[in-house]
Amino acid sequence: MYTIKLSRPHPLLFLTLALFSLMVQAEPYTVIQPTPDGGLQPRITVDEQGNIHLLYFKKRLQRPAAREGSLYYRQFLPADSSWTTPVKVSSESFDMRTFSISRASLAIDGEGRAHALWYLPREAKYFYSRSNPERREFDTQRSMVSEFIKGIDAGADVAAFGNQVAIVWGAGDLSREEERTIFARLSNDNGATFGREWMIGDPSLGACACCSPASDINSANELTVAYRSAIDGVGRHMQLLTVTPEDTGVSETSYDQVHMLQEWELSACPLSTNDFAVSPEQESWLVFETEYRIVQMNATAKTEPSLVAEPFTETRQKNPSVAFNPSGDRLVVWGEAIGHSKGGRLNLRVFDSEGNLTDVQVDEGITIPNFSFPAAAGLPDGGFLVLY
Repeated sequence: MYTIKLSRPHPLLFLTLALFSLMVQAEPYTVIQPTPDGGLQPRITVDEQGNIHLLYFKKRLQRPAAREGSLYYRQFLPADSSWTTPVKVSSESFDMRTFSISRASLAIDGEGRAHALWYLPREAKYFYSRSNPERREFDTQRSMVSEFIKGIDAGADVAAFGNQVAIVWGAGDLSREEERTIFARLSNDNGATFGREWMIGDPSLGACACCSPASDINSANELTVAYRSAIDGVGRHMQLLTVTPEDTGVSETSYDQVHMLQEWELSACPLSTNDFAVSPEQESWLVFETEYRIVQMNATAKTEPSLVAEPFTETRQKNPSVAFNPSGDRLVVWGEAIGHSKGGRLNLRVFDSEGNLTDVQVDEGITIPNFSFPAAAGLPDGGFLVLY
């Protein structure tokens, strides 16, 4: 079993990683750290060059009851295992009572710009900001949704590839989940301007009110959206919607078939989140929750989904994140024994490039802070970085 657990960044971390990498050779390892700067709700994305980017929430006051704060951006520097100076993303502070389903999202485009999107439940608004290409400052935040805003009740997601940027969200009457659906705004100029608000989902499938979607754009500029339906108010299945953009509009949409591991019959909202990551072979993988267990699937190859692992105890698995290292090893991390605001206990599994389970596991109890969740990225030397 190969696992490093660090409670805080250590001055000798770089030396430790170098020696450990030589020792285990081809075996992947994990470096597990709290979110830097005392932050919460980390969102990590890896750009086309393998650079690791982080968006997180930091309280203004470091007190247990404090909730107001701002979003910040940092980049990981693998040469000495450090982070760049924090850059403030949100123009205004806000109340962090957003829980995991309302988490902020991050994407990096082909110019190197960072795109951030977040949700304020009390104001019922989605805010967006993008950085300059050097990611040293962010534009003044702007509200992104005005037409299809009725009944928004969870976070939106942002995706980017090349000069394409997309934001997606669910909306509709909260009392009629079976008629809600998914909407999008698209940009083909790196987020400088966005097109109209488009209905891209099928209203006959419904859309779970308090489950957040995940999105991904591939090299063919196809947008894939993973979201939970609400068929007849109970069919909360994981749907994969593919959108073909045309300029800043939508030319075609299609749905993948639903496998039994994507099906979830439930009359209440499960408050779930999903995550995408792209493999070195440019295949998009999705992790999500079905019937309180974490499921993974290759969304590009359309292979059958599979359960990731049994829980430590018979409790709920929730808030998964997925990442790849340069060798194609895949890490899935999540929390267990989760409440509406309780972080739970961290757990993970690593699969090699052939899909075989390795013996990399968490062997000691790591508690995720309340209101937070894990995030992961592959390191250039073949390891993985996990934040919580």
